[in-house]
Amino acid sequence: MVVIKEIDPVAYGKVLAILYGTMGLVFGAFTTVAALMGFSMPDTLGIFSLIFGKLAVLSLPIFYGVSGYFIGLITGSLYNAIVGSKKGLRIDLLR
Repeated sequence: MVVIKEIDPVAYGKVLAILYGTMGLVFGAFTTVAALMGFSMPDTLGIFSLIFGKLAVLSLPIFYGVSGYFIGLITGSLYNAIVGSKKGLRIDLLR
């Protein structure tokens, strides 16, 4: 039985930033391909059609990565605040 008593929020934020940034890269690639095929937002929306259209492969990984970092900070801090008052989270690992 392993007990997790505390999580480092900064390290957890970095891990989620990498994970979310990778997801943003995949989603951005699909969005860019769709935009290049002509299924994007109309050009009348200006900068939004550029960011979420042809440049989504650049903008979405940055957006998702930054979002993942802050989500990791928040959830790591909340975990420490909630579980810190208890005796930790018990996990049974097979070795």
